[in-house]
Amino acid sequence: MDSLNNHEELPVRFVGKKTTRPAGEILERMVRRFHAMGLKLPFPKGVYRFKTLEEADAWELNCRVNAALKRLRDHQP
Repeated sequence: MDSLNNHEELPVRFVGKKTTRPAGEILERMVRRFHAMGLKLPFPKGVYRFKTLEEADAWELNCRVNAALKRLRDHQP
Protein backbone atom coordinates (compact mmCIF):
# COMPACT_ATOMS: atom_id res chain seq x y z
CA MET A 1 0.00 0.00 0.00
CA ASP A 2 2.91 2.36 0.61
CA SER A 3 4.03 2.05 -3.01
CA LEU A 4 0.66 3.34 -4.23
CA ASN A 5 0.91 6.42 -2.04
CA ASN A 6 4.46 7.19 -3.11
CA HIS A 7 4.04 9.02 -6.43
CA GLU A 8 7.75 9.01 -7.21
CA GLU A 9 7.71 5.27 -7.85
CA LEU A 10 4.81 5.28 -10.30
CA PRO A 11 5.87 4.83 -13.92
CA VAL A 12 5.38 7.85 -16.17
CA ARG A 13 3.91 7.19 -19.59
CA PHE A 14 3.42 9.58 -22.47
CA VAL A 15 0.94 8.76 -25.19
CA GLY A 16 1.62 10.78 -28.29
CA LYS A 17 3.34 14.10 -28.04
CA LYS A 18 2.17 17.62 -27.61
CA THR A 19 3.68 20.03 -30.04
CA THR A 20 3.52 23.74 -29.37
CA ARG A 21 3.12 25.90 -32.42
CA PRO A 22 3.22 29.67 -32.69
CA ALA A 23 -0.17 31.38 -32.85
CA GLY A 24 0.50 32.62 -36.39
CA GLU A 25 1.05 29.09 -37.66
CA ILE A 26 -2.15 27.88 -36.02
CA LEU A 27 -4.06 30.75 -37.61
CA GLU A 28 -2.59 29.96 -41.05
CA ARG A 29 -3.65 26.32 -40.73
CA MET A 30 -7.18 27.41 -39.82
CA VAL A 31 -7.33 29.74 -42.83
CA ARG A 32 -6.14 26.95 -45.15
CA ARG A 33 -8.82 24.60 -43.81
CA PHE A 34 -11.41 27.35 -44.16
CA HIS A 35 -10.48 27.88 -47.82
CA ALA A 36 -10.29 24.13 -48.48
CA MET A 37 -13.95 23.89 -47.45
CA GLY A 38 -14.76 26.50 -50.09
CA LEU A 39 -15.80 29.18 -47.63
CA LYS A 40 -14.80 32.77 -48.04
CA LEU A 41 -15.28 35.83 -45.92
CA PRO A 42 -17.60 38.43 -47.38
CA PHE A 43 -15.07 41.18 -46.66
CA PRO A 44 -12.05 42.18 -48.74
CA LYS A 45 -8.68 41.77 -47.07
CA GLY A 46 -7.09 44.76 -45.45
CA VAL A 47 -7.43 47.22 -42.63
CA TYR A 48 -10.27 49.68 -42.80
CA ARG A 49 -10.85 52.79 -40.71
CA PHE A 50 -14.19 54.42 -40.31
CA LYS A 51 -15.15 57.73 -38.72
CA THR A 52 -18.36 56.38 -37.17
CA LEU A 53 -19.82 53.02 -36.23
CA GLU A 54 -22.74 53.68 -38.57
CA GLU A 55 -20.32 54.03 -41.49
CA ALA A 56 -18.65 50.74 -40.52
CA ASP A 57 -22.02 48.99 -40.21
CA ALA A 58 -23.11 50.27 -43.63
CA TRP A 59 -19.85 49.05 -45.18
CA GLU A 60 -20.25 45.62 -43.53
CA LEU A 61 -23.86 45.32 -44.69
CA ASN A 62 -22.86 46.31 -48.23
CA CYS A 63 -20.10 43.67 -48.29
CA ARG A 64 -22.45 40.97 -46.98
CA VAL A 65 -25.14 41.82 -49.55
CA ASN A 66 -22.61 41.82 -52.39
CA ALA A 67 -21.25 38.44 -51.26
CA ALA A 68 -24.77 36.99 -51.09
CA LEU A 69 -25.59 38.30 -54.57
CA LYS A 70 -22.36 36.84 -55.94
CA ARG A 71 -23.16 33.48 -54.35
CA LEU A 72 -26.63 33.52 -55.94
CA ARG A 73 -25.20 34.39 -59.36
CA ASP A 74 -22.62 31.62 -59.10
CA HIS A 75 -25.25 28.99 -58.30
CA GLN A 76 -27.65 29.97 -61.06
CA PRO A 77 -27.79 27.42 -63.94
